[in-house]
Amino acid sequence: MTNSDRLSPHYFVVWKQGNQPSPGDEEAAIRRAHRACRYLASLDLDHAQIANGSGFNKADSKVGHNVAKWPEQLVIRHFALAALAVRLAQKYERQLPPSLRVKPPAQQSMDV
Repeated sequence: MTNSDRLSPHYFVVWKQGNQPSPGDEEAAIRRAHRACRYLASLDLDHAQIANGSGFNKADSKVGHNVAKWPEQLVIRHFALAALAVRLAQKYERQLPPSLRVKPPAQQSMDV
């Protein structure tokens, strides 16, 4: 069993070969994802105690608020934290303004 087989696909991102963004694009996406988590945390002041359709759900509330509290540079430097922020931002994309949305890497088309 390899390391990637043991990681939860729910919170970890493993880039497929050829789909890695450039370092500049990746850092910008992580910054947007962290800002998205902070935005969602600001919508979820009750920590999902009331079902109001805003912010994180009950399962993600604690993790989402913790990600929002972490310094941006820490999230950028650590792959696992960055992956967590990106996954949360993608999961709650419908609640985010367009400037905070994080798109998954584009798939390359192949002529066969």
